[in-house]
Amino acid sequence: VGFDADVVLLQEADFRMHPRPAALPRLHGRIGPFEVIDLTPTAVGLGWHGIAMLKRPGIEVDKIYLHDLPALEPRGVVIADLKVRDHAVRVVGVHLGLLRGNRRKQLGFIAARLAELDPRPTVIAGDFNEWRDRRGFETLPDWLRLHSPGPTFPSGRPFLNLDRIAYSRDLELLSSSVVVEPQAIIASDHRPIIARFRHLAHASLAQMAGAE
Repeated sequence: VGFDADVVLLQEADFRMHPRPAALPRLHGRIGPFEVIDLTPTAVGLGWHGIAMLKRPGIEVDKIYLHDLPALEPRGVVIADLKVRDHAVRVVGVHLGLLRGNRRKQLGFIAARLAELDPRPTVIAGDFNEWRDRRGFETLPDWLRLHSPGPTFPSGRPFLNLDRIAYSRDLELLSSSVVVEPQAIIASDHRPIIARFRHLAHASLAQMAGAE
């Protein structure tokens, strides 16, 4: 799938069985034009609980935080502090649980971890696994806006808005969409989403894409 993005978030980028090798081919730390942000202590895997993060060359990685999420099933969250076009941003990759109660706990856990860090413009993106717009997000803090670009699941004929974005109020969402190219439809059971942001205090732009 061809798209222009600064940061790309993937879910289920590793095979689930031990030792969880990467599900996507990479060459010298790259997938296509993107650099793979190293989230693993070995070269076997690609992501953290299947969450992988790619970036354009030139984007600096300041700090990475990896957390297990509370759930009966293994889930995790990736928090990356990046410098995009000389501006500090925080990108959070998620793949929330299948049960709404677990998802509420996981969003609350993520909000608590973010509250422990110095504030930065923040974007949370990925598979929220929640199809309702008014339920399941009660633990999302008020400083984050929630947005869905449209239905993403199943990819062949999507009608569920599972893939979403939450972003801090110091960011302006300029545009967002669901990727509809044929390659995207056959590549996964979810369609990718893409969003473009601007920091309200700066004229710089950043784009992010997510896919499962």
